[in-house]
Amino acid sequence: ILIHCLDPVFICEKIAYTSVDRFIPIEEILENTITGLKGVGGLQTRGKYRQGLPKSPYQ
Repeated sequence: ILIHCLDPVFICEKIAYTSVDRFIPIEEILENTITGLKGVGGLQTRGKYRQGLPKSPYQ
């Protein structure tokens, strides 16, 4: 699924307006995006595909 062009903006806004003392759960961030969980392409990437969501049916 392609992400909506405003999803990165909504994520950056949530991070920018959250206190630096608080960790934000990904579920809380995604509830404000348009594509939601389906728009998440990878977790723990750091330039490498280590864990991706949603899971591919071909793995």
